[in-house]
Amino acid sequence: MSNTRKNARKGGRVSGGFLAVIIFKWVKGVAFVIFGIAALRLSRLDIMPSAVEIARFLSVSRENALVHWVADVIRTVTPKQVGAAGIASLFIGIVFFVEGALLLARVWWSTYFTIGLTAMGIPLELWEIAHRPDSIRRYVLFALNVAILVFLWTRRNEFRHTRPAKATAVKKRAAG
Repeated sequence: MSNTRKNARKGGRVSGGFLAVIIFKWVKGVAFVIFGIAALRLSRLDIMPSAVEIARFLSVSRENALVHWVADVIRTVTPKQVGAAGIASLFIGIVFFVEGALLLARVWWSTYFTIGLTAMGIPLELWEIAHRPDSIRRYVLFALNVAILVFLWTRRNEFRHTRPAKATAVKKRAAG
């Protein structure tokens, strides 16, 4: 039996691979929460910001293509749509945090939970790649999520026979 499996059975720390997945999920969670907060703040403005105001806020050039794209998007949506996107983004961010926390807590079904949620995002990523095949970022995120799926699938039962350290200590005291 490998050291990782022995540590898992003893209720030890999560392996480096699991830690990388947890950090990735939490970074995505932070990004979604930041976007959600920004969207909710935007939805409460009387006048949507222009490309110049967005560039000034982000401290980037007014000529930046991303700034103009964001300004165009902001002009085409209503404040209610922006608010709904903000709320959805906050919810998604919370889900990412929960995924990471469950993996960190070594809950036996957390790998299945994360496999399911990660797999649900794959069709959307493929759709995005099909509609914008020139975006390297989309390919990188797709590859990362496929790697996470493969890693979790091969290690899906690692936490099944573990008990959290506190529960084990309580049972030993009760029995002893």
